[in-house]
Amino acid sequence: MKLRGFTRKLSGALVLVMVGACAGDDSGSTTGDTATTTSTTGTTGTGTGTTTGTTGGSNSDSDSTSTSTSGSTTMATETGGETTGTDPFCGDGAVDDGEECDDGNDVDTDMCTNACTLAVCGDGIIGPGEACDDGNDNNGDECTNECALASCGDGELQDGEACDDGNDDETDACLNSCIAASCGDGIVHFGVEDCDDGNGDETDDCTSECKAPACDDGAKNGDETDLDCGGSCPACGDGLACGGSDDCASLYCADAVCGPPPSCKELLAANPDVPSGVYTLDPDGEGGVDPFDAYCDMETDGGGWTLALKANGNNLTFMYASNLWTNNAVFAADKTDLDRQEAKLPTWNTIAFDEVLVGMESPILNMGPLDLKYVQIPQASTSLFDLYSPNQFVASSLGRNAWKGLITNSSLQLNCNREGFNNTPRTRLGIFSNQENDCNTPDSYIGIGNSGGGCSGVVETRVGNMASCTPDNGNKTLPAFGVVLVR
Repeated sequence: MKLRGFTRKLSGALVLVMVGACAGDDSGSTTGDTATTTSTTGTTGTGTGTTTGTTGGSNSDSDSTSTSTSGSTTMATETGGETTGTDPFCGDGAVDDGEECDDGNDVDTDMCTNACTLAVCGDGIIGPGEACDDGNDNNGDECTNECALASCGDGELQDGEACDDGNDDETDACLNSCIAASCGDGIVHFGVEDCDDGNGDETDDCTSECKAPACDDGAKNGDETDLDCGGSCPACGDGLACGGSDDCASLYCADAVCGPPPSCKELLAANPDVPSGVYTLDPDGEGGVDPFDAYCDMETDGGGWTLALKANGNNLTFMYASNLWTNNAVFAADKTDLDRQEAKLPTWNTIAFDEVLVGMESPILNMGPLDLKYVQIPQASTSLFDLYSPNQFVASSLGRNAWKGLITNSSLQLNCNREGFNNTPRTRLGIFSNQENDCNTPDSYIGIGNSGGGCSGVVETRVGNMASCTPDNGNKTLPAFGVVLVR
């Protein structure tokens, strides 16, 4: 008789089914032709099985069957016959037809699943190297199609992310927090933003529009001292805020506000390097005197001088008898520069001073800048108008040699040598001398606002030097162009 055997896994028991066929058994007959021997022993042993006919008949005494069982292998042996192995199955450790793998274990999370298929991302089983496996192709849920847990920076847009570019560049359109770059996030978006300080303060170095401060953005920001002016921007006009004189068009900052300086002296004090030139002055600030333009000499004897008068010795404008010396009228007030055009400027009436500077050019040149020689007179007053309008003599004490130094080759008589302001009857500002030992009939002078000719028909000059009647260097008529400045 040939036996066919197969095994099945049933609840942990190994079942051996034996099927026999009778051939040449003449000692009896059996209605059925099947005998079954069953063993469920979990250990190895040897014994004699019992064969039972399924339908009547007699037991065969010509054949005997021995069955041996163990926990892992069951073999059936037919005495004098053939041996048959078990049928293949998933889990038997051998890769059979229809199987991708078979590792012979019941671990479903290794490289070979319990279905004898190779572990792959998307099979719904978390296999080796997988953080998750949800078995779907939705790349936007909590488990990506690469079986990685969804996270910012994985290049996939997940729920709750505004963006995800998969890189660590914090300056592009997507931040490393997967938030879209925007002005105010505190990170400079390269090529889009000039700056980003993360606040809305318009007065600092970055505007709320993430732009660098500009001098035309309509906001006070950066180093500006007022709206779009001051600092590195154009200078501020009068009345605008300033942090220093450099912030102001007027070059003068007082009490943190731009405005015209009161005098050339104060302008120079605020700007030690300011050059000579015409500047707007306002001696009384917010008082009743309107600001005016005046020439400032910032070089002579330390600078800070304000021009008040220009007079030509060849003209009658500023002769001794002119009312311009004692009234507050101005003359040619628009001729503010230091040139050869006569003028009595607003300085005459407004600028207080401690010193007076007298300059003369002789001979008078036709072109180019004035070539002046100066004398400095210590004299204080609230204004030149206040000094001259009483029409009273105010003495100075420079000495005849100082006055003679104003004009090359000048000449004076030896006696008297009276000098000062309103020096009647010969000069409004200067010195006169006499050959007698008194000041009664002087016939020589050097000054501005002169009057009278000399002995023997020597002609007068309203500005400059006239000398006659035995002067120390001969008779002279030397016209000059004279200027008066105060400080």
